[in-house]
Amino acid sequence: MIPILLCITSGILTGYLFRKSGFVKHTGILLSLVIMLLLFFLGVSVGNNEQIIDNFASIGLEAFILTTGGTLGSILCAKWVFERFFAGRKSRPEKNTQKDFVHQETCGGVATKESKTPL
Repeated sequence: MIPILLCITSGILTGYLFRKSGFVKHTGILLSLVIMLLLFFLGVSVGNNEQIIDNFASIGLEAFILTTGGTLGSILCAKWVFERFFAGRKSRPEKNTQKDFVHQETCGGVATKESKTPL
């Protein structure tokens, strides 16, 4: 457990120290590749285990039931949290900056948009 916490802590520190470098900007791609490799080797491990292969039908049914229950529970919980904490709130107005300010004016009942930023 300590090595795992040290890895996470060192990763947080590294990300903080190098947050403005190009290395950190590409971590999403690297993370996806590493996760795919981990899933591949998990599949190799499962395929190599004869006990899992022999009982695959019953394990598959249990996994399906657990996955379905977990997914439905997550959806119901998220719905409850949304309705409890967020449903009655008004959305915050967007802040306009000079760069993305769009002026709307009405011409004969038709709204037109023209950019106020110089080209």
